[in-house]
Amino acid sequence: MRGRRLPPLNAIRTFEAAARHGSFLKAASELHVTPGAVSRLVKSLEEHLDVELFTRSHRTVKLTEDGETYAASITQALDTISLATDRLVLGNQANVLSVCCHPTVAVHWLLPRWANFHSTHPDIQIDLKTTLMPESVTMDAFDVVIRIDRNSEPEEEQGYVSERLLDVESFPVCAPRTTEKAALDTPEDLKNHVLIHAALRPHDWSRWLESAGVENVASDRGPTFESLTLAYNAAISGAGIAIAIRTFVANDLATGRLIKPFDHVRKSTSGFNMVYSAERLQKFNKIKAFRAWLLEERAREIADELAPGGT
Repeated sequence: MRGRRLPPLNAIRTFEAAARHGSFLKAASELHVTPGAVSRLVKSLEEHLDVELFTRSHRTVKLTEDGETYAASITQALDTISLATDRLVLGNQANVLSVCCHPTVAVHWLLPRWANFHSTHPDIQIDLKTTLMPESVTMDAFDVVIRIDRNSEPEEEQGYVSERLLDVESFPVCAPRTTEKAALDTPEDLKNHVLIHAALRPHDWSRWLESAGVENVASDRGPTFESLTLAYNAAISGAGIAIAIRTFVANDLATGRLIKPFDHVRKSTSGFNMVYSAERLQKFNKIKAFRAWLLEERAREIADELAPGGT
């Protein structure tokens, strides 16, 4: 295997700072060296690469076209190294729990319950990051990742366990006053209402309608919002009817801000799973405690759903 072709890394770090600031002087201030040292390191990198990265004039420097292209890749690479380092340091601290999940999971499920976890584990600090694609994150950067997965039973692959946390059960929801605008006695009545969509789940309406056996309602009409949170808020405002995931609107249903006009519920084969390293689970009590708490919250939610009057 051919070894990596790496330039002098100190020169790379100096070049990236100079490129980011567009100034040797500002780069020197950030790196706590002299402007002359920055200039010499950048020059040494140019000689190593045999490429001109900056054009220089009196008191000013400007990236060349090659310099701009190179700087973009170098900045991304250093950001990746910095993030990995932060995650490694935080991940190995006994009291800092690094978690990654979708923003909707954080807003509608995890954070409303976090006080319960903190009350029993006040020594554990959470380092929570959200992303629209938790399925694509580097697993070893976090203690626990909550992401969409198909397997409903615990499954281990390449040292990581995927365990079901939240089922995806979806159905239409709306504000109580929405039913005053037009009848909503059967799913076929949806043709007389505005359908609200979430951009990240574009097929929710078509899948629910198909599972309910409804054929005369156009599933692609109506406004589209960037996130489920915005779609739910639009429904609460009376703007129309949204497809909701049960676990994310349970509180809105309990308080009456939203209603569930039909009995039919579509259950997806996929769900939100917690994924963690089997080895790190045995090594760190913080991960054991968090996993146990998540499973307790799942069991409590299922019990609430099965109770009389549950959503």
